[in-house]
Amino acid sequence: MKIEARQRGYEVLGEYKPEDILPHTGKDAPERVYDGHRVKMTSLRYQTFSESLRCVCCGIQGSVMLLELPPKERRPHFNLYAQREGELVQMTKDHKQPKSKGGKDYVGNMQTMCATCNELKGNRQGGNKKVLSYLRKIRDGAQVIYMVSASEYWDDMLDGFATSPKGIARIIERHIEYCPLFEDGYKIEVDMQELRAIVVGEDEFLTTYYIHKVERI
Repeated sequence: MKIEARQRGYEVLGEYKPEDILPHTGKDAPERVYDGHRVKMTSLRYQTFSESLRCVCCGIQGSVMLLELPPKERRPHFNLYAQREGELVQMTKDHKQPKSKGGKDYVGNMQTMCATCNELKGNRQGGNKKVLSYLRKIRDGAQVIYMVSASEYWDDMLDGFATSPKGIARIIERHIEYCPLFEDGYKIEVDMQELRAIVVGEDEFLTTYYIHKVERI
């Protein structure tokens, strides 16, 4: 059975086991020919997968490498995929220290992570395995998970996840615990319709927090 490409416009040229490909990869590895195509074997992704085929978060393991030709490119490359419930899940390399926070491109700063966990991690430092694993447990969509930010942007997110207005309030309480503006007392008003939370201090000082619904996996 022909495996269909998982990415738009890609063409699958061949299917291989990781153990047939990864031993031939490395920083100074020479090109090799697969299915009549010359393939560069020095990719940092390959070097990362050689260290581990398993997602550091959810534990799913890559089991098949597809030789794929991206649209409008002349040379193919390998992508590693795991299999979950009959579907292919792409495996990626992840920066332990994000590039946006000074992380460098070298094997020691890389870890294998499936595309779903990598997207959930975003640019968080190192990745929180406990939190990401928790998110993976809501795949059926039965539970809605929320995050809270101090601005409208995802890169200003507070630590923690919540499943209720009380949980959202607790996240905010931890954030303002030592804030002198609220040391004389405050109340938190959570509006789930507007996805906003307002903190009102004793002197009527107001601070707005933004509630974000995490997309189901």
